[in-house]
Amino acid sequence: MIAAGYFLLLSAALHVLGSVLSGFSPVGLFLLFPAVLYTGFFFGLRAALVWVAWLALVCMLGGMAGTALELAKASTVPDWILVGVLIADLGAAVMLVRALWPARAG
Repeated sequence: MIAAGYFLLLSAALHVLGSVLSGFSPVGLFLLFPAVLYTGFFFGLRAALVWVAWLALVCMLGGMAGTALELAKASTVPDWILVGVLIADLGAAVMLVRALWPARAG
């Protein structure tokens, strides 16, 4: 689960950078909430809390959808930041799925 946590930290850092680069616009300020949340998820995943992994997975799926919608319109957040967030969230989601669904024996 720790690998997913590192993707979450990367996403959190990109959220903060996007907020700064947007000049703390309303969208940029909104990015600070997921940054704090994802950092909290990192510590929960470090402690191997399965419920945190499930919650983080749901947030990653929602976050990817929201980021895709933000990319589809004109935004004060640079597109390269949003693409980076999308990639980091996808990486976290993949690692979380791998951690939550172990390989089948047989």
